[in-house]
Amino acid sequence: MAIQKIQPADFVNKPVLQGSRELRTQRLRHFLYILLFIGMALLILVWSPVASSQIKPTLDAIDYSILAGNRVRIELRLSDPVGKPESFSIYNPARIVLDFPGVSLNLAQKTRIINIGLTYSMTAVEAGDRTRVVIQLIRHVPYKLDITDGTIYITIGDSGDAGGPGYIGAPEMGHIEDVAFEKDNAEDGRIHVRLSDPFTVIDTHEEGKSIIVDFFNTGLPKHLHRILDVTDFATPILTIDMFVRGNNTRMVIHTTGSYEHLIYQTQNLQSIDLKSIN
Repeated sequence: MAIQKIQPADFVNKPVLQGSRELRTQRLRHFLYILLFIGMALLILVWSPVASSQIKPTLDAIDYSILAGNRVRIELRLSDPVGKPESFSIYNPARIVLDFPGVSLNLAQKTRIINIGLTYSMTAVEAGDRTRVVIQLIRHVPYKLDITDGTIYITIGDSGDAGGPGYIGAPEMGHIEDVAFEKDNAEDGRIHVRLSDPFTVIDTHEEGKSIIVDFFNTGLPKHLHRILDVTDFATPILTIDMFVRGNNTRMVIHTTGSYEHLIYQTQNLQSIDLKSIN
């Protein structure tokens, strides 16, 4: 019995190679077009997710509106939803800071002067892999953060004015949960105050060699009514005196030497840094 040897080319190439030379050329051209189309389609499928992941969302617009009671609502519009930004507030100088990791800046005007109520201005800057928005205040006030799709709303202040200086609105009385001291670096000191209410209004000022911090409408548990002597740590902080004044709690920080200080807040943790200046 004769055995016929069959080559793969008999199946692969036969439809292309049959016919006249012109027909073979036309079929070969069509075949190459199909291969090119398939290759481009595969390239698009592979490249699209990669390209999309490399395109950063951008901060495209900053605007504001005036609400009742001299409140201000700031609107940050982004190209894509990015979730809740990292935020914290600083008491001296009074600032609200919002960080947007992985967001680029796409603004023609990076600073806006508002000068309405207790809101003075806002500035956006891009550094590294993030965009930061800084809202400058006349003094510290509560703020509310809302997110809708790709837009961030920051409502600054609260309607009404009650209580003492620097007190906005009339929330229920909060209290101080804990006070702690730590030495940072060689000669720097830091005080942490944990609050029951992250929207506690605070006022600070200096009297001689002391820093006065008032926590409005805030109670102080008996075990925290004390003087902490931290002289042995050799920082600008000598003692921390905590006591009650009416409906408020006052902290008096007695200091020594030359220093610069910064007061800031992250959620319900209030921090006071004193950095020694040699």
